[in-house]
Amino acid sequence: MDGESRTGEPLGAAHLQRRPAHDADRFWLDDLRRAVYRDLFDATWGGWDEARHRRHFSSCWERGGIEVLLAEGQPIGMLQIEIRADAVELVELQIQPAQQGIGWGTRVVRELQERARREGRRLVLGTGLHNLGAQRLYLRLGFRETSRSATHVHLEWRAPAAPPLT
Repeated sequence: MDGESRTGEPLGAAHLQRRPAHDADRFWLDDLRRAVYRDLFDATWGGWDEARHRRHFSSCWERGGIEVLLAEGQPIGMLQIEIRADAVELVELQIQPAQQGIGWGTRVVRELQERARREGRRLVLGTGLHNLGAQRLYLRLGFRETSRSATHVHLEWRAPAAPPLT
């Protein structure tokens, strides 16, 4: 499934690749997380908290399943999903700030929606309460809010029911 560029043109299928993250990616992924989450940390906790960042990054890394997103062979983001019995969980989706707003996130989420649909699972995620751009993306793509915590909004997407056979 393709997203759209800022001009509304579809992003081609060959433009975005995914590959497993390697130890050599760890520093780049740490820098990506800092760039993506700095404003969210400020809004949520009133400023940057290096210890919290390190805990979150370590937890993410240890959970595994991280993929690096590549556009034209260059890393532009990361994806982390977990497959559960009833759901595909979008654990992390981070796109470099300079690459945001041009359809990469839409493309990745639509691919995950298609996977969830094929496998008969829900697609679930949590995003920062103050991450309004991400919330707009997910709501535009058909997610609905299921709950809130002090820091996060939890959302889910279910494939539309098939029309009855006539």
